[in-house]
Amino acid sequence: MADVAFKQVDVFTDRPFRGNPVAVVFGADRVDAAEMQRIAAWTNLSETTFLLSPSVMGADYRLRIFTPRSEIPFAGHPTIGSAHAVLESGMLGPRPRAVTQECLAGLVRITVEEGGLFAAVPRIRIMGEHAAAAPRIGAALGVEVPAAPPPLAIDVGPTWLVACLADRETLRRVTPDLPAIVALGEELGVGGVTVYALGEADGAAVHVRSFAPAAGVAEDPVCGSGNAAVGVHLAHGGLLARTGERYLASQGTELGRAGRVTVRVHDGGRRVEIGGAAVTAVDGRITVG
Repeated sequence: MADVAFKQVDVFTDRPFRGNPVAVVFGADRVDAAEMQRIAAWTNLSETTFLLSPSVMGADYRLRIFTPRSEIPFAGHPTIGSAHAVLESGMLGPRPRAVTQECLAGLVRITVEEGGLFAAVPRIRIMGEHAAAAPRIGAALGVEVPAAPPPLAIDVGPTWLVACLADRETLRRVTPDLPAIVALGEELGVGGVTVYALGEADGAAVHVRSFAPAAGVAEDPVCGSGNAAVGVHLAHGGLLARTGERYLASQGTELGRAGRVTVRVHDGGRRVEIGGAAVTAVDGRITVG
């Protein structure tokens, strides 16, 4: 058994309890994957991360990311939250202007900027177009899902099925049928569904909701990878002219949160950065092993 540092960081907010929390476990080199999964199931957050020594040149640390049910190669809010925890802890010495994270998806560069931390998504792949599935997606969400622009399966570490809804009111009315989302995900090869609507409100141009029940996350309060996938969908759907290549997205309103994600889309959606503020809500120690 070992007693190690532990933080719970609220991400995509500068006020505790308004964003998406991630649990960060330090000094996890001797913790095996089964124990990591047990801890992630115990925290019952959308993700729990474990900080390890890097295994490749150029990385400042290695990060393993677990949902309550499985390990995933990359996720946005755990990346931002873990980098915040690392910088706050001083484990890298005087506060650097950038850090490099090693994870299963590869190396992720995270920059320290005004307004928060920004991470470049390590991989982006469009896995399929699913216009014909729009009625079934709509049935799983309880609202109409347009076939144009077509829903896309987009791999940004996790693979999201992304669709644009008619307006913000439709987004608010989404009532997910979680078993139907799981079945749809198995059929289309995606881990969850992210939907969004356009329209300036509360300072944001895009409004997002993300559902990943197969991973044990009924609704993710503020999802970094989901927002990255939305940026790709906007580019491929010809909608970036309405938002600009840099825009602010809101997420979590329906869950009593107030998440804000800055998204920067480059090269027609071939490269995306996500970022925002983070704040530590819990700072202590945890027994592992």
